[in-house]
Amino acid sequence: MSDHKHQGHEHHHDQHKEHEHHHDHDHDSPEHEHHDHDHKPVKIKFRSFKMDRAFAFDPSKGEKGVITYTVTEPARISIKLIKKGTRELYLSTILNWEERGAGTHTEYWDGKDYSGNIIEDLSQIFMVLEGEPMSTFKPGAYSVEGLSDEEIIHGHKWGHPHNEYQEGTNVIPVLSITSVKDGDVLSGVVKVDSKLETDEKGYGEKVGYGVRYYLNNILVNEEFYDAKSKGNFSYDVDTTAFPDGEYTLYVGMCDHHQHSTSRGCKVRIDNNSKD
Repeated sequence: MSDHKHQGHEHHHDQHKEHEHHHDHDHDSPEHEHHDHDHKPVKIKFRSFKMDRAFAFDPSKGEKGVITYTVTEPARISIKLIKKGTRELYLSTILNWEERGAGTHTEYWDGKDYSGNIIEDLSQIFMVLEGEPMSTFKPGAYSVEGLSDEEIIHGHKWGHPHNEYQEGTNVIPVLSITSVKDGDVLSGVVKVDSKLETDEKGYGEKVGYGVRYYLNNILVNEEFYDAKSKGNFSYDVDTTAFPDGEYTLYVGMCDHHQHSTSRGCKVRIDNNSKD
């Protein structure tokens, strides 16, 4: 277990640096003036990490994971879990951009995914901890005006400034697969339908959604759905491109402010059996 804790802690620092890089920008650039980003989304400085118990616990016994950290000034904090080896396949949100004062804080998590199911192998997840100071918090100022679909999906030179958002959009959408269920045997081309179950759909209602389809850790496809989709997504997966066997099917969604991933459906691909 000690090896895993070390890996998770290292990944946290890598992810933090990555997000820090994405949020850097030049206030004097013409693009900056065009997009009217009149703030500088500075990443908060974290101190005194204590991650020893973040993964070393047994959720099946009701134990809790523990994350302790120190921030130097009041900030909004986000702690999320991503499945190892994937591109933004989020499994759980521990803290959703909640305000914390300057000082040391301890957060707990139950080892469960968005659907309330225990994550079977905690060694297969990475933790992403981010924070942005309250001093740059501007509700309602976030805008994607003038950005291309590619920039909206994948971000731009300023990243997604989570310290600027419209009130009421800081929700974690619940995404469900509706056309495939646990135990299904898939063959040929299979339609994967999914939809957002929450009434509040966040920024997607204005700017559309980036949606990713996974079989296990493999990113099968990534598509952009405009706002007219109203949180309903559909993609035809060609299962013949994959060896027969057991898989977990996920659909992941980004509304360009939040991320969400469906509960994994355990399925079997079988294109070669003889009837």
